Amino acid sequence: MTEDTDISFKIMQSGKLIALAYNSEAFQQEPETLHDYYFQRLRWAKGNYQVVIHNFKNLFNRSNWRVKLKTFYITCTFLLFNTAIILSDLIFITNVGFMVANLFNPSIMMPFSFGSNNVLIMQVLLINWILMIVLYMLQNSLAMSTQFGQATTGQIWLSLASYFTYAQLFIVVSVHAVISVCLDAIFRRNGNIWVKTKRFD
Repeated sequence: MTEDTDISFKIMQSGKLIALAYNSEAFQQEPETLHDYYFQRLRWAKGNYQVVIHNFKNLFNRSNWRVKLKTFYITCTFLLFNTAIILSDLIFITNVGFMVANLFNPSIMMPFSFGSNNVLIMQVLLINWILMIVLYMLQNSLAMSTQFGQATTGQIWLSLASYFTYAQLFIVVSVHAVISVCLDAIFRRNGNIWVKTKRFD
């Protein structure tokens, strides 16, 4: 379902290298409705998770170092990074909810608060959060640097803004994809059904 990533693994496992065509151009027609857009991104997310799970064994077998590095990279991106974002958002939403409740009942305290007794935990979580943002921006910057004229200061600021807006919207897609992959495995159903994105003139 995410054939480009899957093919890249097969090419590297055969001992060949993948060249970067930095001057290539590709055009994509975006879905016309939010429903079609959502299910297109869901299909991509689900495909990526399937590729991660299928190739996870490469971290522990005799695959070459390029395959291991690629496996580690996509595992961090699609499993660890997404999990960290979800946990971070859950903590934030929970604390906001308890802060609102505290306005009506002062005896209610935030469950994830840090005082003088656990400043170290607060510092570790803050550093982890900053590293997540840096990782996200680094990924975008690396992608932009492969295209002439894209790695500008304005694009970097847009990348930072997208972390707090656009990227957060994909949490729903990511969670839906993980649940779908798990249900496919539990019920032994074929989850590789292609749902073609509707096109328009």
